[in-house]
Amino acid sequence: MTMLLSLMLAMAPEAATAPPMPQDLGSVPVIDGWLGRKISPRWSEDVARLYRRGECSGAVNHEGSQLLEIDMLFLLSSDGRPLKIAPVNVRCPEVEKFVSNRILGTLRNSFPKGKAVVEPVAVDGRTLGTVRKSPYDNDPTAPVWMRSQVRFLWSDAP
Repeated sequence: MTMLLSLMLAMAPEAATAPPMPQDLGSVPVIDGWLGRKISPRWSEDVARLYRRGECSGAVNHEGSQLLEIDMLFLLSSDGRPLKIAPVNVRCPEVEKFVSNRILGTLRNSFPKGKAVVEPVAVDGRTLGTVRKSPYDNDPTAPVWMRSQVRFLWSDAP
């Protein structure tokens, strides 16, 4: 039995290692046209309720209303499945949980599939090809970090 188990483990595909969470948000590619950026304002009243209840900070005054912008990091599989969601500047555990649940529920299938992050390689002004941005992207099936933002706007006026 041990021999069979060893053979099966040897034949199993090696699990892709996840790249570490990026420390520099500016180095992470933006998810162009991500649906969550358009839908999140619809959740503003729910977030406002949570925000008022908890020990939260981060919303700023915007033309007489409260504006909360949360930068989000997503570790996406090659088929667009979110493996990890990391709100970067949320400063409110209740809002973080709410946003993550909504994204995993409503927006689970809204991420790009199979998009490799590549840059052109040019020599003497001629493009010769492309290169992937990080060493973790050498495998097209490896997960990749991407970013976007969710926004909420509400008024506390009577």
